[in-house]
Amino acid sequence: MSFDKEAEFEDAVVDQLKAKGWTGGVISNPSEQDLIDNWASILFRNNNGIDRLNDCELTKTEMAQILDEIERLKTPFKLNEFINGRSVALPEIILMTSCILASKWD
Repeated sequence: MSFDKEAEFEDAVVDQLKAKGWTGGVISNPSEQDLIDNWASILFRNNNGIDRLNDCELTKTEMAQILDEIERLKTPFKLNEFINGRSVALPEIILMTSCILASKWD
């Protein structure tokens, strides 16, 4: 399947996600700040335990620190290690790549 416009590709990705059971919303025409705010809310939801964020949302300064760290890391390997708190072994990278290449977007 090929696309002439980015919007067509985005719509196809959302359609495939919904076909696979995804029920999340879609941010239409987001600004960079909209995407950062959305990610901050996802980080809060996923880490809102008493031993982590303890019901305190990330401040703009804390989110800026996260973005600075991501900018500094640059490689997918280092980013994954930062985001997931562990490095990915080479066989796992090969498996993930194989799964991505083998999947079809009919």
